[in-house]
Amino acid sequence: MKKNTLWDNDMVNAAISSMSKEDIEKYKKIGESMYKNIDFETSKICQESFMDDAVAYISESIKSGLHPSMLTKDEVNVLETVYGNEWYKKWGYVEGDLKEIVTITKS
Repeated sequence: MKKNTLWDNDMVNAAISSMSKEDIEKYKKIGESMYKNIDFETSKICQESFMDDAVAYISESIKSGLHPSMLTKDEVNVLETVYGNEWYKKWGYVEGDLKEIVTITKS
């Protein structure tokens, strides 16, 4: 007798068999990215993965031109947790840059 589960049935098998190898790989990657941060045994989100993703996103934003004064309190807290209280020095900023954008004008 064939076990009929959500993922092991004729309709799903027919859909998978009609997909190209590239499509199967694409959907596999989508599934991994959606569920990689969840521990299904405990029903909890893995905070380390979340933190890694958040740091990467914030870092790329700063490298792309986002000024540190434009970061939210939560974003600053993430950077302080990972890089310490002087996190802004990593990108060549000074403490004053956390409060406002200072423009230098030539006289």
